Amino acid sequence: MKIRSKLAYLFAVIVASLLLGFSIGIYYLSDGYRKNEFSERLREKAVTTARLLFEANEQISPQTLKLINDQDVSVLDNEDITVYDENGTIIYKNNSEPQSINRKILSKLNKKNELLLREGDREIIYFQQKEKNKTITVIVSAIDTYGITKLNFLMVILFFGWALSVIIIIITGWIFAGNALAPISDVIHQVEQIDFSTLDKRVKAGNEKDEIAQLAETFNRMLVRLQKSFYIQKSFVANASHELRTPLTIIRGQVEVALMHQRNSEEYKSILNSVLEDVKEMSELANELLDMAQASSDISTLPFKTARIDELILQAKSDLIKKKSNYNIVVNFIEAPDDEKFFELNVDERLLKNAFINLMENGCKFSSDHQVQVNIFFREKNIFLKFSDKGIGISNADLQFIFEPFFRSENVKSFPGHGIGLPLTKKIIDLHGGEIEIESVLKEGTTFSILLPRADDLVEDTYSKPLEM
Repeated sequence: MKIRSKLAYLFAVIVASLLLGFSIGIYYLSDGYRKNEFSERLREKAVTTARLLFEANEQISPQTLKLINDQDVSVLDNEDITVYDENGTIIYKNNSEPQSINRKILSKLNKKNELLLREGDREIIYFQQKEKNKTITVIVSAIDTYGITKLNFLMVILFFGWALSVIIIIITGWIFAGNALAPISDVIHQVEQIDFSTLDKRVKAGNEKDEIAQLAETFNRMLVRLQKSFYIQKSFVANASHELRTPLTIIRGQVEVALMHQRNSEEYKSILNSVLEDVKEMSELANELLDMAQASSDISTLPFKTARIDELILQAKSDLIKKKSNYNIVVNFIEAPDDEKFFELNVDERLLKNAFINLMENGCKFSSDHQVQVNIFFREKNIFLKFSDKGIGISNADLQFIFEPFFRSENVKSFPGHGIGLPLTKKIIDLHGGEIEIESVLKEGTTFSILLPRADDLVEDTYSKPLEM
Protein backbone atom coordinates (compact mmCIF):
# COMPACT_ATOMS: atom_id res chain seq x y z
CA MET A 1 0.00 0.00 0.00
CA LYS A 2 1.34 3.40 -1.00
CA ILE A 3 1.91 6.03 1.65
CA ARG A 4 -0.83 8.25 0.21
CA SER A 5 -3.42 5.45 0.41
CA LYS A 6 -2.21 4.49 3.88
CA LEU A 7 -2.45 8.07 5.17
CA ALA A 8 -5.92 8.54 3.65
CA TYR A 9 -7.08 5.19 5.07
CA LEU A 10 -5.72 5.87 8.57
CA PHE A 11 -7.11 9.40 8.55
CA ALA A 12 -10.56 8.12 7.51
CA VAL A 13 -10.55 5.29 10.07
CA ILE A 14 -9.49 7.54 12.94
CA VAL A 15 -11.93 10.38 12.20
CA ALA A 16 -14.76 7.97 11.31
CA SER A 17 -14.21 6.11 14.60
CA LEU A 18 -14.30 9.37 16.54
CA LEU A 19 -17.50 10.45 14.80
CA LEU A 20 -19.06 7.04 15.35
CA GLY A 21 -18.21 7.17 19.05
CA PHE A 22 -19.56 10.71 19.23
CA SER A 23 -22.81 9.66 17.50
CA ILE A 24 -23.26 6.60 19.74
CA GLY A 25 -22.65 8.79 22.77
CA ILE A 26 -25.29 11.30 21.64
CA TYR A 27 -27.79 8.47 21.00
CA TYR A 28 -27.34 6.85 24.41
CA LEU A 29 -27.38 10.18 26.23
CA SER A 30 -30.62 11.10 24.42
CA ASP A 31 -32.10 7.68 25.24
CA GLY A 32 -31.15 8.10 28.90
CA TYR A 33 -32.67 11.57 28.98
CA ARG A 34 -35.90 10.22 27.39
CA LYS A 35 -36.13 7.40 29.95
CA ASN A 36 -35.60 9.77 32.87
CA GLU A 37 -38.15 12.23 31.52
CA PHE A 38 -40.78 9.56 30.89
CA SER A 39 -40.13 7.91 34.27
CA GLU A 40 -40.68 11.28 35.94
CA ARG A 41 -44.01 11.63 34.10
CA LEU A 42 -45.06 8.14 35.26
CA ARG A 43 -44.10 9.02 38.82
CA GLU A 44 -46.05 12.26 38.73
CA LYS A 45 -49.09 10.33 37.47
CA ALA A 46 -48.74 7.77 40.29
CA VAL A 47 -48.30 10.46 42.98
CA THR A 48 -51.29 12.43 41.68
CA THR A 49 -53.49 9.31 41.70
CA ALA A 50 -52.43 8.45 45.24
CA ARG A 51 -53.11 11.99 46.50
CA LEU A 52 -56.54 12.06 44.90
CA LEU A 53 -57.44 8.80 46.63
CA PHE A 54 -56.41 10.27 50.02
CA GLU A 55 -57.90 13.72 49.37
CA ALA A 56 -59.10 15.47 52.53
CA ASN A 57 -60.74 13.21 55.07
CA GLU A 58 -62.89 11.42 52.61
CA GLN A 59 -61.82 9.05 49.94
CA ILE A 60 -62.71 10.05 46.40
CA SER A 61 -64.76 7.42 44.67
CA PRO A 62 -63.20 5.42 41.85
CA GLN A 63 -65.82 6.79 39.45
CA THR A 64 -64.84 10.34 40.26
CA LEU A 65 -61.14 9.47 39.93
CA LYS A 66 -61.75 7.86 36.52
CA LEU A 67 -63.62 10.95 35.36
CA ILE A 68 -60.74 13.17 36.50
CA ASN A 69 -58.20 10.95 34.79
CA ASP A 70 -60.18 10.94 31.53
CA GLN A 71 -60.27 14.73 31.52
CA ASP A 72 -56.49 15.02 32.22
CA VAL A 73 -54.76 16.57 29.18
CA SER A 74 -51.45 14.96 30.22
CA VAL A 75 -52.73 11.43 29.82
CA LEU A 76 -49.96 9.12 28.56
CA ASP A 77 -50.09 6.94 25.44
CA ASN A 78 -51.55 3.45 26.21
CA GLU A 79 -51.80 4.46 29.84
CA ASP A 80 -52.85 1.83 32.39
CA ILE A 81 -53.46 2.65 36.08
CA THR A 82 -54.25 0.09 38.76
CA VAL A 83 -54.45 0.75 42.53
CA TYR A 84 -54.31 -1.95 45.22
CA ASP A 85 -55.04 -1.60 48.95
CA GLU A 86 -53.01 -3.27 51.70
CA ASN A 87 -55.08 -6.45 51.32
CA GLY A 88 -54.27 -6.76 47.63
CA THR A 89 -57.74 -5.72 46.58
CA ILE A 90 -58.10 -3.55 43.53
CA ILE A 91 -59.68 -0.25 44.53
CA TYR A 92 -59.21 1.46 41.16
CA LYS A 93 -58.44 0.63 37.53
CA ASN A 94 -58.84 2.61 34.33
CA ASN A 95 -59.33 -0.35 32.00
CA SER A 96 -60.86 -3.77 32.00
CA GLU A 97 -57.54 -5.64 32.43
CA PRO A 98 -55.85 -4.55 35.66
CA GLN A 99 -52.10 -4.86 36.10
CA SER A 100 -51.06 -7.60 38.47
CA ILE A 101 -48.59 -7.37 41.34
CA ASN A 102 -46.63 -10.20 42.92
CA ARG A 103 -44.82 -10.80 46.19
CA LYS A 104 -41.38 -10.24 44.67
CA ILE A 105 -42.34 -6.74 43.59
CA LEU A 106 -44.05 -6.09 46.98
CA SER A 107 -40.87 -7.12 48.81
CA LYS A 108 -38.89 -4.59 46.78
CA LEU A 109 -41.53 -1.92 47.42
CA ASN A 110 -41.26 -2.53 51.17
CA LYS A 111 -37.65 -1.39 50.98
CA LYS A 112 -38.32 1.40 48.53
CA ASN A 113 -41.51 3.36 47.92
CA GLU A 114 -41.22 3.12 44.14
CA LEU A 115 -39.89 0.71 41.53
CA LEU A 116 -39.32 1.24 37.82
CA LEU A 117 -39.51 -1.69 35.38
CA ARG A 118 -39.69 -2.16 31.62
CA GLU A 119 -41.57 -4.85 29.70
CA GLY A 120 -40.99 -4.54 25.98
CA ASP A 121 -41.92 -1.01 24.91
CA ARG A 122 -44.05 -0.51 28.04
CA GLU A 123 -42.52 1.23 31.04
CA ILE A 124 -44.05 0.61 34.49
CA ILE A 125 -43.77 2.36 37.85
CA TYR A 126 -44.86 0.77 41.12
CA PHE A 127 -45.57 3.43 43.76
CA GLN A 128 -46.58 2.84 47.38
CA GLN A 129 -48.24 5.50 49.52
CA LYS A 130 -48.94 5.24 53.27
CA GLU A 131 -51.34 7.69 54.92
CA LYS A 132 -54.00 7.58 57.71
CA ASN A 133 -53.00 4.05 58.66
CA LYS A 134 -53.73 2.88 55.18
CA THR A 135 -51.36 1.72 52.45
CA ILE A 136 -52.11 1.73 48.74
CA THR A 137 -49.99 0.60 45.78
CA VAL A 138 -50.34 2.50 42.52
CA ILE A 139 -49.22 0.86 39.26
CA VAL A 140 -48.89 3.16 36.25
CA SER A 141 -47.66 1.94 32.86
CA ALA A 142 -47.50 3.53 29.42
CA ILE A 143 -45.59 3.56 26.15
CA ASP A 144 -43.42 6.57 25.30
CA THR A 145 -44.41 6.55 21.63
CA TYR A 146 -43.45 10.14 21.04
CA GLY A 147 -40.06 9.86 22.77
CA ILE A 148 -39.17 6.60 21.01
CA THR A 149 -40.17 8.10 17.64
CA LYS A 150 -37.90 11.08 18.25
CA LEU A 151 -35.08 8.77 19.35
CA ASN A 152 -35.42 6.63 16.22
CA PHE A 153 -35.42 9.75 14.07
CA LEU A 154 -32.28 10.94 15.83
CA MET A 155 -30.64 7.55 15.16
CA VAL A 156 -31.42 7.86 11.44
CA ILE A 157 -30.01 11.38 11.34
CA LEU A 158 -26.85 10.32 13.18
CA PHE A 159 -26.31 7.28 10.93
CA PHE A 160 -26.72 9.09 7.63
CA GLY A 161 -24.76 12.07 8.97
CA TRP A 162 -21.94 9.71 9.98
CA ALA A 163 -21.99 7.92 6.60
CA LEU A 164 -21.91 11.22 4.69
CA SER A 165 -19.11 12.46 6.93
CA VAL A 166 -17.08 9.29 6.25
CA ILE A 167 -17.39 9.82 2.49
CA ILE A 168 -16.30 13.46 2.86
CA ILE A 169 -13.44 12.40 5.13
CA ILE A 170 -12.16 9.83 2.62
CA ILE A 171 -12.22 12.38 -0.21
CA THR A 172 -10.61 15.16 1.82
CA GLY A 173 -8.09 12.71 3.35
CA TRP A 174 -7.05 11.56 -0.12
CA ILE A 175 -6.64 15.16 -1.27
CA PHE A 176 -4.81 16.14 1.92
CA ALA A 177 -2.44 13.15 1.70
CA GLY A 178 -1.75 13.98 -1.94
CA ASN A 179 -0.92 17.59 -1.11
CA ALA A 180 1.22 16.54 1.85
CA LEU A 181 3.19 14.03 -0.23
CA ALA A 182 3.49 16.20 -3.33
CA PRO A 183 6.96 17.47 -2.28
CA ILE A 184 8.13 13.87 -1.82
CA SER A 185 6.83 12.97 -5.29
CA ASP A 186 8.71 15.98 -6.62
CA VAL A 187 11.89 14.86 -4.84
CA ILE A 188 11.48 11.34 -6.28
CA HIS A 189 11.07 12.78 -9.77
CA GLN A 190 14.21 14.88 -9.37
CA VAL A 191 16.20 11.95 -7.99
CA GLU A 192 15.18 9.79 -10.96
CA GLN A 193 16.85 12.33 -13.25
CA ILE A 194 20.23 11.92 -11.52
CA ASP A 195 22.75 9.33 -12.66
CA PHE A 196 26.55 8.98 -12.63
CA SER A 197 26.88 11.58 -15.39
CA THR A 198 24.70 14.21 -13.67
CA LEU A 199 25.94 14.05 -10.09
CA ASP A 200 26.35 17.83 -10.14
CA LYS A 201 22.55 18.23 -10.00
CA ARG A 202 20.93 19.00 -6.67
CA VAL A 203 17.47 18.24 -5.28
CA LYS A 204 15.18 21.15 -4.41
CA ALA A 205 12.25 20.87 -2.00
CA GLY A 206 9.18 23.07 -1.38
CA ASN A 207 9.52 25.59 1.41
CA GLU A 208 13.01 24.34 2.38
CA LYS A 209 12.02 24.35 6.07
CA ASP A 210 10.15 21.10 6.77
CA GLU A 211 11.31 17.50 7.14
CA ILE A 212 11.09 16.89 3.39
CA ALA A 213 13.48 19.79 2.84
CA GLN A 214 15.81 18.21 5.41
CA LEU A 215 15.58 14.93 3.49
CA ALA A 216 16.45 16.74 0.25
CA GLU A 217 19.37 18.48 1.96
CA THR A 218 20.62 15.15 3.34
CA PHE A 219 20.37 13.65 -0.15
CA ASN A 220 22.27 16.63 -1.57
CA ARG A 221 25.06 16.10 0.94
CA MET A 222 25.19 12.46 -0.10
CA LEU A 223 25.41 13.57 -3.75
CA VAL A 224 28.34 15.82 -2.85
CA ARG A 225 30.12 12.87 -1.24
CA LEU A 226 29.31 10.63 -4.20
CA GLN A 227 30.47 13.24 -6.67
CA LYS A 228 33.70 13.68 -4.77
CA SER A 229 34.16 9.89 -4.51
CA PHE A 230 33.52 9.44 -8.25
CA TYR A 231 35.98 12.21 -9.04
CA ILE A 232 38.62 10.77 -6.73
CA GLN A 233 38.08 7.28 -8.10
CA LYS A 234 38.25 8.47 -11.70
CA SER A 235 41.35 10.53 -11.00
CA PHE A 236 42.89 7.71 -8.99
CA VAL A 237 42.36 5.15 -11.75
CA ALA A 238 43.71 7.52 -14.41
CA ASN A 239 46.79 8.45 -12.38
CA ALA A 240 47.42 4.88 -11.25
CA SER A 241 47.20 3.67 -14.85
CA HIS A 242 49.63 6.38 -15.91
CA GLU A 243 52.07 5.63 -13.09
CA LEU A 244 51.97 1.90 -13.81
CA ARG A 245 52.25 2.39 -17.56
CA THR A 246 55.47 4.43 -17.26
CA PRO A 247 57.68 1.70 -15.74
CA LEU A 248 56.05 -0.93 -17.97
CA THR A 249 56.87 1.16 -21.04
CA ILE A 250 60.47 1.57 -19.84
CA ILE A 251 60.81 -2.16 -19.18
CA ARG A 252 59.35 -3.00 -22.58
CA GLY A 253 61.72 -0.56 -24.30
CA GLN A 254 64.75 -1.98 -22.50
CA VAL A 255 63.79 -5.54 -23.37
CA GLU A 256 63.15 -4.66 -27.02
CA VAL A 257 66.54 -2.90 -27.24
CA ALA A 258 68.25 -5.89 -25.63
CA LEU A 259 66.73 -8.23 -28.22
CA MET A 260 67.69 -6.15 -31.22
CA HIS A 261 71.14 -7.82 -31.50
CA GLN A 262 73.46 -10.13 -29.68
CA ARG A 263 75.12 -8.73 -26.54
CA ASN A 264 77.71 -9.91 -24.09
CA SER A 265 76.97 -10.97 -20.52
CA GLU A 266 77.92 -7.62 -18.99
CA GLU A 267 75.50 -5.75 -21.25
CA TYR A 268 72.71 -8.20 -20.48
CA LYS A 269 73.48 -7.88 -16.78
CA SER A 270 73.30 -4.09 -16.97
CA ILE A 271 69.98 -4.22 -18.80
CA LEU A 272 68.57 -6.74 -16.31
CA ASN A 273 69.66 -4.58 -13.36
CA SER A 274 67.92 -1.63 -14.95
CA VAL A 275 64.79 -3.71 -15.51
CA LEU A 276 64.99 -4.92 -11.90
CA GLU A 277 65.04 -1.34 -10.60
CA ASP A 278 61.97 -0.54 -12.69
CA VAL A 279 60.22 -3.67 -11.42
CA LYS A 280 61.04 -2.70 -7.83
CA GLU A 281 59.62 0.76 -8.46
CA MET A 282 56.47 -0.73 -9.96
CA SER A 283 56.21 -3.20 -7.05
CA GLU A 284 56.46 -0.36 -4.54
CA LEU A 285 53.77 1.55 -6.40
CA ALA A 286 51.51 -1.52 -6.42
CA ASN A 287 52.07 -1.99 -2.67
CA GLU A 288 51.23 1.65 -2.02
CA LEU A 289 48.06 1.33 -4.08
CA LEU A 290 47.07 -1.77 -2.11
CA ASP A 291 47.75 0.05 1.16
CA MET A 292 45.64 2.97 -0.07
CA ALA A 293 42.76 0.60 -0.83
CA GLN A 294 43.11 -1.07 2.57
CA ALA A 295 43.23 2.27 4.38
CA SER A 296 39.98 3.21 2.59
CA SER A 297 38.19 0.04 3.68
CA ASP A 298 35.87 -0.57 6.63
CA ILE A 299 37.73 -0.19 9.94
CA SER A 300 36.04 -3.33 11.30
CA THR A 301 37.84 -5.46 8.70
CA LEU A 302 41.33 -4.37 9.77
CA PRO A 303 43.47 -6.33 12.28
CA PHE A 304 43.59 -3.74 15.07
CA LYS A 305 45.47 -4.65 18.23
CA THR A 306 47.39 -2.96 21.04
CA ALA A 307 50.92 -1.87 20.16
CA ARG A 308 53.58 0.44 21.65
CA ILE A 309 54.34 3.73 19.89
CA ASP A 310 58.07 3.52 20.71
CA GLU A 311 58.36 0.06 19.15
CA LEU A 312 56.52 1.14 15.98
CA ILE A 313 58.70 4.24 15.53
CA LEU A 314 61.93 2.31 16.08
CA GLN A 315 60.82 -0.49 13.71
CA ALA A 316 59.95 2.10 11.06
CA LYS A 317 63.36 3.70 11.51
CA SER A 318 65.13 0.35 11.27
CA ASP A 319 63.22 -0.73 8.13
CA LEU A 320 63.94 2.58 6.37
CA ILE A 321 67.66 2.57 7.22
CA LYS A 322 67.96 -0.97 5.86
CA LYS A 323 66.67 0.36 2.55
CA LYS A 324 68.47 3.74 2.67
CA SER A 325 71.60 3.45 4.78
CA ASN A 326 72.57 7.10 4.25
CA TYR A 327 69.39 8.38 5.96
CA ASN A 328 69.70 9.77 9.49
CA ILE A 329 66.63 9.56 11.75
CA VAL A 330 66.78 11.09 15.23
CA VAL A 331 64.05 9.95 17.65
CA ASN A 332 63.40 11.93 20.85
CA PHE A 333 60.93 10.89 23.58
CA ILE A 334 59.96 14.13 25.31
CA GLU A 335 59.02 13.69 28.98
CA ALA A 336 58.45 9.95 28.60
CA PRO A 337 56.02 8.69 31.30
CA ASP A 338 56.88 5.94 33.77
CA ASP A 339 53.59 4.14 33.16
CA GLU A 340 54.02 1.93 30.08
CA LYS A 341 50.29 2.15 29.29
CA PHE A 342 50.91 5.67 28.01
CA PHE A 343 52.90 4.11 25.13
CA GLU A 344 50.03 1.89 23.97
CA LEU A 345 47.86 2.44 20.89
CA ASN A 346 45.08 0.42 19.29
CA VAL A 347 46.34 0.15 15.70
CA ASP A 348 46.89 -1.78 12.53
CA GLU A 349 50.66 -2.15 13.04
CA ARG A 350 51.61 -2.57 9.38
CA LEU A 351 49.63 0.44 8.13
CA LEU A 352 50.71 2.80 10.91
CA LYS A 353 54.35 1.75 10.56
CA ASN A 354 54.12 2.46 6.81
CA ALA A 355 52.74 5.92 7.58
CA PHE A 356 55.74 6.63 9.83
CA ILE A 357 58.13 5.31 7.16
CA ASN A 358 56.55 7.61 4.54
CA LEU A 359 57.03 10.68 6.74
CA MET A 360 60.59 9.71 7.67
CA GLU A 361 61.50 8.93 4.05
CA ASN A 362 60.04 12.22 2.77
CA GLY A 363 61.95 14.20 5.40
CA CYS A 364 65.25 12.54 4.53
CA LYS A 365 64.73 12.47 0.74
CA PHE A 366 63.99 16.20 0.41
CA SER A 367 66.76 17.33 2.83
CA SER A 368 70.34 17.92 1.79
CA ASP A 369 71.59 16.31 5.01
CA HIS A 370 69.13 13.41 4.65
CA GLN A 371 68.06 13.87 8.25
CA VAL A 372 64.64 13.97 9.94
CA GLN A 373 63.91 14.53 13.60
CA VAL A 374 61.03 12.71 15.29
CA ASN A 375 59.81 14.14 18.60
CA ILE A 376 57.23 12.20 20.62
CA PHE A 377 55.13 13.88 23.33
CA PHE A 378 52.81 12.14 25.79
CA ARG A 379 49.59 13.61 27.14
CA GLU A 380 46.82 12.23 29.34
CA LYS A 381 44.69 10.91 26.48
CA ASN A 382 46.78 11.40 23.34
CA ILE A 383 50.21 10.92 21.85
CA PHE A 384 51.73 13.70 19.71
CA LEU A 385 54.42 13.18 17.11
CA LYS A 386 56.41 15.76 15.12
CA PHE A 387 58.41 14.83 12.02
CA SER A 388 60.70 17.77 11.19
CA ASP A 389 63.24 18.26 8.42
CA LYS A 390 65.32 21.12 6.99
CA GLY A 391 64.62 20.34 3.38
CA ILE A 392 63.27 22.17 0.35
CA GLY A 393 59.87 22.89 1.88
CA ILE A 394 56.44 23.25 0.22
CA SER A 395 54.89 26.42 -1.19
CA ASN A 396 51.67 27.80 0.31
CA ALA A 397 49.90 27.29 -3.02
CA ASP A 398 50.70 23.56 -2.95
CA LEU A 399 49.95 22.92 0.73
CA GLN A 400 46.18 22.60 0.14
CA PHE A 401 46.75 19.81 -2.41
CA ILE A 402 49.52 17.96 -0.62
CA PHE A 403 47.21 15.16 0.56
CA GLU A 404 45.60 14.63 -2.86
CA PRO A 405 46.59 11.30 -4.51
CA PHE A 406 49.35 11.59 -7.15
CA PHE A 407 49.82 15.31 -6.53
CA ARG A 408 53.47 16.43 -6.59
CA SER A 409 54.79 19.95 -6.03
CA GLU A 410 56.79 21.60 -8.76
CA ASN A 411 59.97 21.64 -6.68
CA VAL A 412 59.97 17.85 -6.08
CA LYS A 413 59.37 16.56 -9.61
CA SER A 414 63.09 15.96 -10.01
CA PHE A 415 62.96 13.52 -7.09
CA PRO A 416 61.69 9.94 -7.52
CA GLY A 417 58.18 9.28 -6.27
CA HIS A 418 54.54 8.82 -7.21
CA GLY A 419 52.60 11.25 -5.00
CA ILE A 420 50.92 8.49 -2.98
CA GLY A 421 52.91 8.52 0.27
CA LEU A 422 51.34 11.57 1.95
CA PRO A 423 47.71 10.84 0.88
CA LEU A 424 48.19 7.29 2.15
CA THR A 425 49.64 8.59 5.42
CA LYS A 426 46.66 10.89 5.97
CA LYS A 427 44.19 8.06 5.31
CA ILE A 428 46.00 5.84 7.80
CA ILE A 429 46.02 8.56 10.49
CA ASP A 430 42.31 9.26 9.88
CA LEU A 431 41.61 5.53 10.08
CA HIS A 432 43.16 5.48 13.57
CA GLY A 433 41.02 8.39 14.80
CA GLY A 434 43.88 10.85 14.68
CA GLU A 435 44.77 14.14 13.01
CA ILE A 436 47.64 15.33 10.87
CA GLU A 437 48.74 18.90 10.15
CA ILE A 438 51.57 20.34 8.11
CA GLU A 439 53.70 23.46 8.42
CA SER A 440 56.24 24.28 5.74
CA VAL A 441 58.45 27.13 4.55
CA LEU A 442 60.18 27.01 1.17
CA LYS A 443 63.93 26.24 1.42
CA GLU A 444 63.69 26.05 5.23
CA GLY A 445 61.92 22.78 5.95
CA THR A 446 58.68 21.01 6.75
CA THR A 447 57.04 19.73 9.95
CA PHE A 448 54.27 17.15 10.12
CA SER A 449 52.34 17.13 13.42
CA ILE A 450 50.30 14.02 14.29
CA LEU A 451 47.85 13.40 17.10
CA LEU A 452 46.89 9.82 17.98
CA PRO A 453 44.48 8.72 20.75
CA ARG A 454 45.81 6.24 23.26
CA ALA A 455 44.45 2.67 23.24
CA ASP A 456 41.94 3.15 26.09
CA ASP A 457 40.68 6.44 24.65
CA LEU A 458 40.30 5.50 20.97
CA VAL A 459 36.92 6.71 19.71
CA GLU A 460 35.40 7.36 16.31
CA ASP A 461 35.33 11.12 16.80
CA THR A 462 38.45 12.95 15.68
CA TYR A 463 40.21 15.12 18.23
CA SER A 464 40.27 18.86 17.81
CA LYS A 465 43.06 19.77 20.22
CA PRO A 466 45.79 21.98 18.77
CA LEU A 467 48.99 20.26 17.85
CA GLU A 468 51.33 23.01 19.05
CA MET A 469 53.70 21.90 21.79
